Amino acid sequence: MADIPQAEQLDELFNSDFFKVLSEPVRVQILRHLAVKGESSIGEIAEDFPQDRSVISRHLKQMAEEGMVTTEKRGRFTYYFINGRNILAKLEGMAVFLRSYLQEFCPDCGEL
Repeated sequence: MADIPQAEQLDELFNSDFFKVLSEPVRVQILRHLAVKGESSIGEIAEDFPQDRSVISRHLKQMAEEGMVTTEKRGRFTYYFINGRNILAKLEGMAVFLRSYLQEFCPDCGEL
């Protein structure tokens, strides 16, 4: 049976704000928009969504707090960029932890 510290790490992993941000379909659609169209201002992003600009702004703020997007201020406008390196690093870190955890505590999982 798993000891408490690793079980708590697993709970933290799956209850992380990172997954909470990704659990909202609009935020995933915003990431897709940025991945396909590249840097965009909030106005450019909002054109592709039925939500009010203020709602898109709140989503972008949450995504920035989790490091999924970065921003650059140019004059009156703020441009948003997908932070693919950070997203990938976060997912790879999770995969490394899960692989280690499952190899130790899931004998039926086989070689991971």
